[in-house]
Amino acid sequence: MKILVTGATGFVGAAVARRLVQHGHTVLGLSRSESAAARVKRAGLIPVQGDFAEPATLAGAVSQVDGIISTASIGQVEGTPEGFTKDRNAVAAMIAALKDSGKPLIFTSGSAIFGVFTKGEASPTKFAEDHPVPLPASIFAPAEAGVPQPLIEGFGASMAPRAETEMAVLKAAGIRGIVIRPGLIYGERKGYDLPNLIAFARQHRAAPYLGTGGVKQGFVHIDDLIDLYMLALDRAPAGSMLHGVTDEIALGDLAQAASRLVGAQGRTESNRLRYHAGISSVPRYSPVRLFVLRRAACLASMEVL
Repeated sequence: MKILVTGATGFVGAAVARRLVQHGHTVLGLSRSESAAARVKRAGLIPVQGDFAEPATLAGAVSQVDGIISTASIGQVEGTPEGFTKDRNAVAAMIAALKDSGKPLIFTSGSAIFGVFTKGEASPTKFAEDHPVPLPASIFAPAEAGVPQPLIEGFGASMAPRAETEMAVLKAAGIRGIVIRPGLIYGERKGYDLPNLIAFARQHRAAPYLGTGGVKQGFVHIDDLIDLYMLALDRAPAGSMLHGVTDEIALGDLAQAASRLVGAQGRTESNRLRYHAGISSVPRYSPVRLFVLRRAACLASMEVL
């Protein structure tokens, strides 16, 4: 098959593209400039003109392929509601270009759709694939968590277009729409959370976690996640929602493990959400402020079925 991979030079997209090539598929990657085309070529892929941020440019690329695996996310890079809206618009353009072809479109969402702010306490709540989204503010930011209003508004406004994108893919007529929600991804010494946690622990001789550290987060190794993409491409029926999670760990335990790994004797640092948002009166000098804040927005358990 000839497959278009959006985000083909990113962490997940590059791993997907490599596996597709190993399986005998031809892989195309979007390129909006000569330098971008050169990066795609260096990865051993075929560049095709198009820009994920410009939906009107995508139809030509879509017309050349037998299927799409979309791993690009402007929202994840920018961290804004506007970025997630751009993702929604790009995916809508690809759905329209596929029309009634019956071809597969795999959209990469994420566990942040079930992000729940807490004070670090463990929760018995598990979210199955069919749980309604987006979550209401009363669920993702309960009053007892003391979440600052700007965070509530920003997170809710970001997850609304993400949920709309998921639904558009799952309900798209005439194509085989599939959504994958990975947990936090690690492996190949890449990703965001684990490499940054280890780097902070190494630099500051203590690893950060939020509140009591009891919250469990779902993780998945990049190799296991790519196995899921391949299975989805080959076998998943239209309308499939797949959670890409293999293991869970309490974030306090994870911080201790990272601290031991770098020789910091298991030293950790507990932090409060308000402090890391920079909204309280506490000085904003902590080197772990933004890191823990990002993690706090993705503290949910996902039911693995």
